Amino acid sequence: MRSSSTTTARAAILAATVLAVWGVGAHATASNKELETRANEMDARLMAVERANERLVELQQQIETARQDLRALRGQIEEARHELDGMRKQQRDLYSDLDRRLLLIENNGVASPGAGRQAGGIQPGAQPGAQPVAPDGAMPVAGPTSQDEILAADETTVYGDAFAALKAGRYPEAISGFQLYLTKYPQGPRADSATYWLGEAQYVQRDYASAIKSFYKVVTTYPNSRKAGDALLKVGFCQYELKSYRNARANLQKVATTYPGTEIGRAAEERLAKMDVEGR
Repeated sequence: MRSSSTTTARAAILAATVLAVWGVGAHATASNKELETRANEMDARLMAVERANERLVELQQQIETARQDLRALRGQIEEARHELDGMRKQQRDLYSDLDRRLLLIENNGVASPGAGRQAGGIQPGAQPGAQPVAPDGAMPVAGPTSQDEILAADETTVYGDAFAALKAGRYPEAISGFQLYLTKYPQGPRADSATYWLGEAQYVQRDYASAIKSFYKVVTTYPNSRKAGDALLKVGFCQYELKSYRNARANLQKVATTYPGTEIGRAAEERLAKMDVEGR
């Protein structure tokens, strides 16, 4: 009797133990599945965050490129305005010179050669003070243009052609044009601008090594040029593209310190912030 009761008790205990172990196992399985589900959710969220960060970086790069294009466009507008002012001044000078020559002709009178000339330079039938007529009926032509005027006109033409090629996106032609200008007029009135825009054309062509030389020449040779700050900024940009991050950071920090609150100063700060995010 006792043996039967003991056996029954043992069986009950064993059944209870099995049920408890099964319950724990089932609970553990459920917990593992829940943890796995949560882990998958976290992975999905992290992937979404990474994709968002990639889009933000891409958007930042697009904004920076647009700002660079805007700065280049503003520079081109400034150069075009300067060019227009120069052309207007040259035109005024030409008109003034023409008026002066016509006034001299009118006051002094120029008689055409020939036997019919009378004393005092007045032809028969001509009214005193009337403007003389050349043998072929044409107006008297002014003397030849001076050498300085010829050189000034050629200097303007060479620079204008190169700048027009740059604005039209013909960068190889612009590079050749600005190099021609600097060869013919190394001390010309627009030598600093020609050197800067030569660097811009080389930068757009991704010839960063040549662009650095051009931009650095602006900084060292023309330190008082209005393009000196922009040139130093572009030196830093070129060094960044060439992965010379230490030099790039030094030059960009110099721009940010020297030109605080300006457009080029903000551009330098933005590139420095980007380098911080990239760990460079």
